[in-house]
Amino acid sequence: MKHFYFLSLFLMDLPGPIHDFLLVFLGSGLILGGLGVVLLTNPIYSAFSLGLVFVCISLFYIPSNSHFVAAAQLLIYVGAINVLIIFAVMFMNGSEYYKDFNLWTVGDGVTSVVCTSIFCFTNYYYSRYVMVRELFGLQDQTK
Repeated sequence: MKHFYFLSLFLMDLPGPIHDFLLVFLGSGLILGGLGVVLLTNPIYSAFSLGLVFVCISLFYIPSNSHFVAAAQLLIYVGAINVLIIFAVMFMNGSEYYKDFNLWTVGDGVTSVVCTSIFCFTNYYYSRYVMVRELFGLQDQTK
């Protein structure tokens, strides 16, 4: 857990298992919500997924005791911008989205393959980077 030193500032006074669960839960909410924004064909469902992303981002501020920023994030992004997006989408003609209802298109497949490969690439090389830093005992130069 040494290489997660940047998360120690993020999660100040929570016990270990609780903040690990919170990070996994909110991170998976961000990933699933982002995939929902990109991959869902119905714009209403995409807007609701965007709302999930905004809520998860605002909840990331709570463990760092930034309650005002979390409340502002909820009020501004979820309460105003996402509602405005849903309001604008509702004015569009919704029946045209169900004429050519394809659950999975080529663009969705390409997007998911590219995003998954970027995630795997960065995860693989970041773990190698941390392992080499720990092997040679290199210190962080940003402090």
